[in-house]
Amino acid sequence: MPPHSAVFGHLLAAKEAADELPPFAHNIYVLKLVGSKVASARAIDIDDLDAYYFDAEPVAYPLLVVRDPFLAHQVAHHARIGSLKPPQLGSWFRSITGREGRNLFSNNGGEWKHNTSLFQGFFNNANLDAAVPAVMEQLRLYRDILREKARTPATMFHLEPITLLLMNDIIGHLLLDLDLGNLKSGKTHPLSETMLEQLNLKFAYKYGMEALLNTGLVSKFRVWRNSQMLNKHIRHQIDIHIREYKERQASLVTGYSDDKQEEPFKSILGQAVESFFAQPPAGHEAQPDAEFMEMMCAEIRMFFFAGYDSTASAMVACIYTIWRNKEVLARLRAEHDAVFGAYLGAEKDDCVERITTEPAILNQLPYTLAVIKETLRLYPPASGLRPGAEDIVLTGRNGTRYPTAGVLIQLNHIDIQRNPRVWPEAEKFLPERWLVGADDRLYPEKGAFRPFEHGVRNCTGQALVIKELKAFLVVLTREFDFQDCYNEVYRGENIDLGNVDGEMAYLIDRGAAHMRGHFPCRVRSGEYKTN
Repeated sequence: MPPHSAVFGHLLAAKEAADELPPFAHNIYVLKLVGSKVASARAIDIDDLDAYYFDAEPVAYPLLVVRDPFLAHQVAHHARIGSLKPPQLGSWFRSITGREGRNLFSNNGGEWKHNTSLFQGFFNNANLDAAVPAVMEQLRLYRDILREKARTPATMFHLEPITLLLMNDIIGHLLLDLDLGNLKSGKTHPLSETMLEQLNLKFAYKYGMEALLNTGLVSKFRVWRNSQMLNKHIRHQIDIHIREYKERQASLVTGYSDDKQEEPFKSILGQAVESFFAQPPAGHEAQPDAEFMEMMCAEIRMFFFAGYDSTASAMVACIYTIWRNKEVLARLRAEHDAVFGAYLGAEKDDCVERITTEPAILNQLPYTLAVIKETLRLYPPASGLRPGAEDIVLTGRNGTRYPTAGVLIQLNHIDIQRNPRVWPEAEKFLPERWLVGADDRLYPEKGAFRPFEHGVRNCTGQALVIKELKAFLVVLTREFDFQDCYNEVYRGENIDLGNVDGEMAYLIDRGAAHMRGHFPCRVRSGEYKTN
């Protein structure tokens, strides 16, 4: 084990590891490097290290860092802790959601089950297909922005901010049935502005006076003040949905109905309001109380963050991986041509319209799905966390026992998903590993792919995310060619990239894991022919 201090635990070892990393590298690299030092101290190969303990007290709770899917499966599918999130996660979410430990990501038991029931109707496949037209309209606007960028292909720009705006607008439709109009107008909607400021107060790196203002009581006041403004915006949207729901119910009772046809799509908020009034003892005449409004504000804020940040990160990562692997790009384009017809140029391509009117067509893209999964394998946006317990001991492949009393169990996704013992050619981008049969050496081990986690607390929005990413890739790969500019922007920098998998575009922490530098790139209109 690394040197352990009675006062600082393994924090000195963590600092030593952090000093060996480039600026602002994500803490997953710190843990990965600490794991390497643990393996070295035990005189074993890092690939054979199932898990290790990391004592971060007094700064953070001690961790059992899991690097192997065999152990991760025991955790996620455990009858008790598999369905639990640790209370420390609630504290982490507090500034995002506005109330500690009270959101679908971090609450437990009856409250988690009740709140899940309010929203689960949104995630049925029919409703997700009904959401596709709103997604495609925003992708159309995003495509138009890229077309404008492609008019000056020599000009470098940053892709990530535009992509974050795209997902901001998409989540506005899906969450609130609201057109935030950020891409369309070039201006930030007030609700978006306050939500983004809330995230900025938590995640953005601070310097100089900004760093001074982000400490102590001043920081807490800024978070509280912006939180109040954000809740005011959200309560206004809740009030609108409640009023519209009651008006629809009244029209059904009286037999009166205007000429407007009810949309088949239900937003997350719309579904929650409908579910609330359908559950006894609420009834259609009930007025939601302060507890309901507080809960809804917290959940909407959580959905906004979860649906916006990590998906945008995954979109940018897909662009990075695909255009660095031209044979993958060619095969993607061939699959899209087979499904949507040969690409005939921007003015004649109707893939946006086809997906809008035929959402199920996205199910005909197995190689596109393989590319998405391989990207998420190499660049997972987050990791998993579960509580340990006095009576729970995990057992490794070789019989090593790992008591979990007094620790949090971190399912370290990047370590699990880049573990050479589990993944042949682990560092290579090989989408075909998702298309081979069980007898092929590349065939993924059960439970080794974990971006959406497993068990009862897996990501409820994973089907939506996959639809969004498939549509995103169809629209972009048919028309554009990207060139990342990391070698240009960071030319001549004197830093060691060996401990970040040799990646100039290494991950940093801005909520989800994002590639550093906001993805500098150039774009031009793609010209290709199908053989």
